[in-house]
Amino acid sequence: MKICTRLFFLITAALVLTGCRDSNQGQRSNLLETVRDTKILRVGTSSDSAPWSFKDEQDNFVGYDMDLIREIAKRMGTEVQITDMSFDALVAAVQTGKVDVAICSMGAKEERKKLVDFSQMYHQQLNVYVAQQDSAITINNVEDIVGYTVGVQSGTLPEQYITELVDAGKMKDSQVSHYEKAEPLYLDLVSGRIQLIAGDIGQTREFMKLQPIKIVYETSFYGTGENIAVPKNQPEFLAEIDRILDELRTEGFLASLDAKWDV
Repeated sequence: MKICTRLFFLITAALVLTGCRDSNQGQRSNLLETVRDTKILRVGTSSDSAPWSFKDEQDNFVGYDMDLIREIAKRMGTEVQITDMSFDALVAAVQTGKVDVAICSMGAKEERKKLVDFSQMYHQQLNVYVAQQDSAITINNVEDIVGYTVGVQSGTLPEQYITELVDAGKMKDSQVSHYEKAEPLYLDLVSGRIQLIAGDIGQTREFMKLQPIKIVYETSFYGTGENIAVPKNQPEFLAEIDRILDELRTEGFLASLDAKWDV
């Protein structure tokens, strides 16, 4: 009877500890220690963001960001546990402890920095305006887009920029369509439902292989690039990720990813 009672308490304690890890990493003050002890780095991403994060024919997560986070985890001595979600849910997932990091071609914009911290920039890509392949639309200035109907992916820097144009009275809200996923965004452009997309060059190049579209303007809305989102108040965890990124840059690993994924 005593053995059964003891076994019951051991199982209960294990379940409680597992629940704390799964539901809220904040139950432990040092996330770096938690990740090393469990040997699992919980990663949030959005798998419709080729070439950064997408799934291959075997349903495996692949892409620039997936290669990068796996290498970071390897150097931390952990495995990765990847959770797929919409892009605009990633910051909240980090903030609430559902994942330890989020990586998906994400820029460290000021609005996000109020909720989470960010690693150093590991890549900087251009923003683009995209039109149908046979479109006669010409863009000479970043604000020339105000005369057209525009599609943006929710939660992205391009969406923020276009929203600022609307808030400034330079565009009407009715001109802008917001999409949770990238594929319907590009399909609506091809079908003529919208005239332009404000997006990122890497993702657009992938869709150019599949759809009759073209880039009509290149810019950088905020001069930002790609960063890894981490929880606030985890300085040791953030410092370790930045240390590894420095290492990967010096070794040429990041440059090799640029070449591999054509970004």
